[in-house]
Amino acid sequence: MSMVRYEAPAWGMPGVRYFRCEPMAATLGTEACASNWRASNERDAERLMKCRTCPVGAVHAGETAASMSPLRGTKVCSRCLCGTTRLIHGWLCVSCYNREREWLAGRNAKGKAPVRMQPMHRRTLKVVEAGAVRIAARDLTMSLEELMAAELRDSRKAVVFAFNGAPAARFPQVALW
Repeated sequence: MSMVRYEAPAWGMPGVRYFRCEPMAATLGTEACASNWRASNERDAERLMKCRTCPVGAVHAGETAASMSPLRGTKVCSRCLCGTTRLIHGWLCVSCYNREREWLAGRNAKGKAPVRMQPMHRRTLKVVEAGAVRIAARDLTMSLEELMAAELRDSRKAVVFAFNGAPAARFPQVALW
């Protein structure tokens, strides 16, 4: 994030701090910036898409733990990460949902077993959202990234992921010569 330089131009209202907003290509007051950021995060405002993930707008709005993920609030399939107009159960695009149904049934539309599809398993992920720890779990997933994408898309607060992997193996130092 670049440094924001505030000014009080002669044409501005007294007592209002202004700054140059490069994404909007405008000089804005801090209250207008905060208002734009709130509006872009509360409803689907296409004209304010640049404000949705702006850290300067979040600070002006008084939000310190807001999610700055570009996936947040979008209709992106958590499995294939493609944009869509409709998410089935708020999770998958129609195509991924149909592939999941084929995997569960053990056959595709032609009656053959799906051969190129990797198996789906239950996965869990520890998520720290604005300081609160919780477990995200899903039964039929293809990868851990699927859970991560869904959390980044659906969370309004900043998220951090924690893993409970096995500790790294320690190898004894071996003499090279």
